[in-house]
Amino acid sequence: MKSYTTDIVNVSLLNHDVYRVRLRVADAQHRLEFIAGQYLDLELPDGRKASFSIASAPDQSSDLELHIRAMPESLLNTAILTHLQTQPQVSVTLGMGSCCLDVQTLNPEQHLVFVAASTGFAQIKSMVEHLLANQVMNPIDIYWGARQREDMYLVDLPDQWSKEHKNVRFVPVLSDDDAEWMGRKGMLPTAIQEDLPSDLSQMRVYISGSPAMVYALVDVLEDRGVLDDQIFADAFAYAPRPVRHT
Repeated sequence: MKSYTTDIVNVSLLNHDVYRVRLRVADAQHRLEFIAGQYLDLELPDGRKASFSIASAPDQSSDLELHIRAMPESLLNTAILTHLQTQPQVSVTLGMGSCCLDVQTLNPEQHLVFVAASTGFAQIKSMVEHLLANQVMNPIDIYWGARQREDMYLVDLPDQWSKEHKNVRFVPVLSDDDAEWMGRKGMLPTAIQEDLPSDLSQMRVYISGSPAMVYALVDVLEDRGVLDDQIFADAFAYAPRPVRHT
């Protein structure tokens, strides 16, 4: 892990409550070191910290990209967004987390499945852009779930990936009833369960979302025979798995 002072380059709304934050290391001689899919700690001057997934890939420029949902009920979240919108710099420490990947560790047979809920897309975006930047041809499936269409943001981006790269498939899923929505409906674990192939031995699943969603999907995958070492999620490190009742 390394700490940096970063310039706050831009803060802009992506939808009704998600901000895209761009940070740039203040010392141009420092190279940002992280693995695609890792997260950082953002620290306020008073010492309070919060963790956010890095949405940019390490192959890109020296800028860091974050996706931060506004949560007015959270004093820390409000303080962070206020600081980012009003101050020139902020301190960050990176990279943390084991739900990440490096193209050097992949083999061409692996089927990569990325599952994101809400702003969990930031973590998935970093990993997918890392793969595409390195022209990886492994099968890549991206599932992104939200309650309502209004909660989605940057949807054109994964849609563009799927159109430009024949090995990429994008499946957006809405959980709330929406008569005008022509895509997949329901819960993310159910959608993925419906699509699982018969041979799961080469599948690698990367999950970014709430612990409840993560473990619901883990239950589905394990019931089908997917092994623990094929499933990756940061929730494993901070949220104990609830007792499963059978």
